[in-house]
Amino acid sequence: MDIHGYDFDFICEIKPECDLIGRVKEFTPQNEYINLQNLLLNKYGEGPFCSFTIPSEFRNKGVYAIKVSNEVVYIGECENFSQRFNAGYGQISPRNCFVGGQSTNCRINNNILMASKSNQEIMLYFHETDNRFEVEMKLINDVIPKWNISRGKMKKQRKHNQKFINETRSNISNTNSTCRDELLTAVEFIVKIKGKNEFSVKEVVDYMMELETNYKESTIRTHITSKCCVNAPSNHTTVYNDFRRISKGIYELYNLSK
Repeated sequence: MDIHGYDFDFICEIKPECDLIGRVKEFTPQNEYINLQNLLLNKYGEGPFCSFTIPSEFRNKGVYAIKVSNEVVYIGECENFSQRFNAGYGQISPRNCFVGGQSTNCRINNNILMASKSNQEIMLYFHETDNRFEVEMKLINDVIPKWNISRGKMKKQRKHNQKFINETRSNISNTNSTCRDELLTAVEFIVKIKGKNEFSVKEVVDYMMELETNYKESTIRTHITSKCCVNAPSNHTTVYNDFRRISKGIYELYNLSK
């Protein structure tokens, strides 16, 4: 299959485990977790979930695509293809259902369960490449698959900024943080990894959604373009001089620019 100029090999049809009469088995692994810290379920942790595997011999790095009823619905990257599915998406661990766990695994597994229950074909494809981050980001932005939340993870840069990421996650998950608090933390991180004082509204929205903010996209956008923008249009109300618009959809941190 060709996806915007990249050749993807067909791997298999994803078929969740079924019972004796052909119904997809559903699981709620969160009930097995000994929750000593009284953690809350993440936004996708309630389930239910299914169980599935793919052939185990595909251990290369690259980009994968999930296709449901002839539509590419998800694109991701991996270091070890078979492991990513068999130990990640296909078997949801109890810990991953809670805040701090891998919520993406929960979300994709549940999407696969729902598609399977509605008798849709779920096909899996793989493109082997050493440039998986760049290819993933390009294809996500070109295809805009409906199961993708963010527009590419920029993981190469983030590996060198893990401490800052952890601090960002901590601030985002703090129930007492305001939208402005989270925005400033997110923007500082984006500017840091880009190496220049410039960011787009879309970059901030995607990043905050990936970190599972409780604020709606419309609220985030309003803060960037109006409440926190020093040169917002005259019909908007500026409350904080945090950002400055430098072109259509592009902003900078105001304090850094002075």
